[in-house]
Amino acid sequence: MFGKIVLAAVAVSSAMVVSAFAAGKVACVGNSITFGYGIESWPDQTSYPHHLQGLLRDGGAMADTVENFGVSGLTVRKDDQASYWKGYRFAPAIEFAADTVIIELGTNDSKSYTTWNTPAQDAAVDSAITADFEALIDTFQVKSKPHIFICLAPYVNNVEWNILDTAVVNRVNPAILRAGLEKGVNVIDLHSRFSALENPSWYLEDMVHPSVEGAKHLAEIVYAHLQMDTLHVTQDGSTLKAPKGFGYQWYKDGKLLEGETLETLVVTGEGEYKVSVRLSANAHSRIVTAPLKVEKTTALKPGARVVRENSAATANMAKSALRFDAQGRVLNTRGPSHQKVYRKR
Repeated sequence: MFGKIVLAAVAVSSAMVVSAFAAGKVACVGNSITFGYGIESWPDQTSYPHHLQGLLRDGGAMADTVENFGVSGLTVRKDDQASYWKGYRFAPAIEFAADTVIIELGTNDSKSYTTWNTPAQDAAVDSAITADFEALIDTFQVKSKPHIFICLAPYVNNVEWNILDTAVVNRVNPAILRAGLEKGVNVIDLHSRFSALENPSWYLEDMVHPSVEGAKHLAEIVYAHLQMDTLHVTQDGSTLKAPKGFGYQWYKDGKLLEGETLETLVVTGEGEYKVSVRLSANAHSRIVTAPLKVEKTTALKPGARVVRENSAATANMAKSALRFDAQGRVLNTRGPSHQKVYRKR
């Protein structure tokens, strides 16, 4: 235990309030869904990054600049021939040194799950998606320290291309979500918000790519999540409390705290704390609060308070045990006394 705790940032209400977010330079990293396959025009006025630029400008963020780093057909896995890591937009995306990075990859990784795969092969693909998503997050944080949002893949269904929603739901998105939780970054659950089953006009006939209308709605979904990237926690003594949500994961100094998945966290040491908050019971979107620095301001040694309390009690006992003569003078209690003893009341 380490005494009184203060936070070096001002805590706000724990209610989940949407507030303005300065996105700055925004890098939209992804596959053909980001690029705008089937609808892309020059100059680009159709893709979701284009619409996101318009939303940010309409919101008064005139300095925000959105760059489209999407490339059709690419995967997140490094060992794949069509890996984004090997693509021509990978290095420029890193060098862009973005303030905000939105990563939309994984749809093409679903092609690796085939009916003739063994369980071990499927598990290996799962692990590769998670590990390489984590590595991609780390790589973007080397050049700059951006706010990172990773997207769960939206609904898809194209048998000819072997891009099936069952693989996305059961394998790809859980692997992406694990990476997001491990690294403590924001997660946008596109699958729960963007579906041809509910909004067929949002898709092209291939049932994979957004239409012009769909790209606009996709940008609106992303924009709404960007506006939540200013959540904070409240503090009461050594207890931190997350904003209200439907699930929690706490972190200290950027590292996941195993088992700390409650709304509150009892702080046991100095450092920077943050929490990933699940926004809905029916979706997996998560927003990570701003990191809060917890500092030790009173250096109490273990047991110090007990020592003080015991010292006071001992003094009182000693005082009550003193012996006095008839004139009120303290007698020397060592050895036998032949004087009459009085005790003060």
